[in-house]
This record gives sequence, structure tokens and C-alpha cells, in this order.
Amino acid sequence: MKSKKLLLLNTVDKRSVDDELFVPTNGLPGFEPISLGIIAALTPKNWDVELIDENFEDFTDTDAELVGISAYTTSINRAIDISNKLRKKGIKTIIGGKHACLYPEELVNLFDSVVEGEAESVWKEIISDFENKSLKKIYKGEFIDLSDYTRPNRDIFNKYNYEIATIQFSRGCVNNCDFCGVPVLYKHTYRQRKIENVIQELKEIKQKYVFFIDDTIYCDNKSNKKIKELFIEIRKSKVNKHIIVAASINIYEDDEFLDLAHKAGVKVLYIGFESENIEDLKNVNKRMNYKSSEFHYSQAVKKIHRYKMAIMGGFISGFENDTPDKIIKRGQYILKSDIDASTLTILTPLAKTPLFENLKAENLLLHTNFPQDWIYYNACNYTIDYKNDRAEIMNAFYSSSLNLVDCRNVRKKFLKTLLRTRSYTTAKALLVLVRNFHIGTQNCWIMKKLIK
Repeated sequence: MKSKKLLLLNTVDKRSVDDELFVPTNGLPGFEPISLGIIAALTPKNWDVELIDENFEDFTDTDAELVGISAYTTSINRAIDISNKLRKKGIKTIIGGKHACLYPEELVNLFDSVVEGEAESVWKEIISDFENKSLKKIYKGEFIDLSDYTRPNRDIFNKYNYEIATIQFSRGCVNNCDFCGVPVLYKHTYRQRKIENVIQELKEIKQKYVFFIDDTIYCDNKSNKKIKELFIEIRKSKVNKHIIVAASINIYEDDEFLDLAHKAGVKVLYIGFESENIEDLKNVNKRMNYKSSEFHYSQAVKKIHRYKMAIMGGFISGFENDTPDKIIKRGQYILKSDIDASTLTILTPLAKTPLFENLKAENLLLHTNFPQDWIYYNACNYTIDYKNDRAEIMNAFYSSSLNLVDCRNVRKKFLKTLLRTRSYTTAKALLVLVRNFHIGTQNCWIMKKLIK
């Protein structure tokens, strides 16, 4: 019997609403779309499964009978366009991912089926219904018990040169920042996997660099206890990977955690600083940063460096009281600080977050013709009607953002990271991460020379 074919598609919308001033995050080497690897693992063996990742190649056409599409809010219009093309040919399309979880009703007539929630709990049902020609319009996936976590089929990733592998230990976050979509997506829950399952998966990974895509690796005392146990087991198992994790700033207060993370091979922490100004932090309910802002940021960074770990800092511009001068000064502050690398984005009300809902209620959203206008919500366009000079704000943002990834500044930061951490492997791991975050660094000579 002829095998059926499933195409799994990781969409990227490469259109920009302002091509001259857009700071692109498209065309990057990208990270393994781990959710699609899980779907591949759950698909029956009599199916042929193919991956197309638009970070590497644009989708044009397929001979698959079924296409599973994963999309964020920023790429949902690209997913819609592809679905329209395929459905005209009689190919069935399934949409999943964060946006589908938040707005299933928006998509129900644009795809054959919409997966609302975690697809693991309904994927076998979807395959069965497809085979019986009885696909439902909406499948409501439940939150799975992560003790039953299905490890991804990493064979589908071999098609592309993913420099950094991805793995997941937990889902959700214990924090509740107004601009963050994670608490909304996971309904303020937090779950962890079995440690032995994670260790086994780490042993299966071929790449040297591994990114834990957990929304934060540092949580409350109860959760941190198990994370510390994970670090201990990683060291015992001699996995020997260069690990990258996201964490909140208050990690610097826990010396035991930092020590165990360092010994487990953690090289880089991605930390959301957002702003050096406490009023900006209060504006978005970033509570864990209140006491660490300004002077204490410097203390925290120096403390983390002592454990031979580097820091990529996430910063935001476009707060309600921001001015062009403040944004320029924020960029200068980042460059002068001991933070090893950074991202600078524009404050964006992500779908269904408290920030989004409050601005919507106050009629302060600039773009509300959905789904078409979701293209603006990409952290690089102004979407909030704060009545200030948007053109000058955006010019300051683009200038500061591009300056942070200028090759000369990347070189200076690299050399300083070497001195601060006293670790070449840490500094190199940071460069690898920077190259996968910023398209502007792709042709930087120091990247090519040192990473090679």
C-alpha cells in the first residue's frame, strides 16, 4: 500500500511593512522547530514525513496529502496564504501553534482544521480522522502531563544545518509580566518533565550547542529544586554540551543555582532586562526586575560572570514615556554595560496579553484589522498610539538596534566577555547565539573567523 505523505511546515513571513527601516529576524539559521519534531514522532510509521522550515527555504508547493502548519502571530498571514493555495488543490491543511491556540475562531474558515491547545493529545485522532475523511474543524488539545512527553523525531531536522539544537524541560512560567504571552498561552500553569527523559534526549542530540527553550529556567523555590537536580544529573551523565537558557534577573541571588548551572555546561543566559528605568518596568509589571534595575543590574551581571557564564540581555523601547533621546541613551547604556550581547525590540502588545487587552479597551491600538494587521505585531513596528512622535521614536529604535549588532561593537563585546568570564568556550557560545539571533551579524568577520 502506498504511504501517505505529511508535510510539516514552519512558516516565516518575510514581508515587512517598512522595508527601509525594518530590523529583520527572517533568513536566520533558526532553531529546530521542536513542536514539529514531536508531531513527526507521533505520526504513524506508514506515513512519509517531510519538514520545510522557511528560515532556510521558502515553501513553493508539495505533493503531500496533508500539511501541518505551525505559525506564530507574526507569521499567521503567511500560513493563511499557503493554506489558500493548497486547499484550492484539494490538499488538507491543519494549523497549530501559539496563534491558533489564542484565536481558533479567527482561523476556522481558513484551514481545514485548527488545533487549539497542545497537539500531542489530539494528533493521533487527527490522523485517524483524516484517513477516514472525517476531519473536524477544531481539535481542542489538553495540557499533557509532561511525564508522558514524546521526544521529538530529530531525523526530520537533518535536512537543515541547525547550529543550535533545541530541547524543552518545562512549559509555562511562574511570572506574570503584562507584555508576555506565556502566562496567557499556558493559563498560568507550570510543568516539568522527568529528568531521566531529558538526559536521554540530550544524549541523542548531535550538536554541541543546545538551547533549552523553556520560557525561564529560574522559577520559584519548589520548581528550582528539580532544576538543580537536572543540572546535577547533566554533569553526572557527562553529556558535555554547551547549554543556553533563558532566566529571570533574580537568578543572580542564588549562588548554588549558578554554580550547578555552570558545572552542567550552561554558557549563556538570556535575561529580560527590558529597561534600566524602574518606571518602565512598572509600566509592564516586570516585578522581578524592580530591585535589580539600574545599579543592581551591574551587580547581577558581574556576579554571573564569576561563574563563567555570559549574558544576552533583552531590552525594549517604545514605552509610554519613551522619547527618542531616552532610546538612544538606552542603546548607549547597553553598549557601555557589562552585558555581553543584547536584543532591542519595540514594545509590542502580543495577542491576548494584559497589555494587548488594556490597550484595546482604551482604543490605543494602531492596527486592528485582523488577521491582516497581525503582520505589524513583530516587535519591530510601532503598534501603540501613545501620541508621541512615532517617526522619531522608530528612527531612534532602528539606529540603536542596528548599532548593537555592528561588527565592531560585537568584536569589542566578545573581547570583554573573554576577560570577564575567563572562558573562550563561553565567549564562543555567545557568538554562536548572536549569529542565530541577528541577521546583521551574518557577514561579520569575527563571527566567521572565531566560530570556524
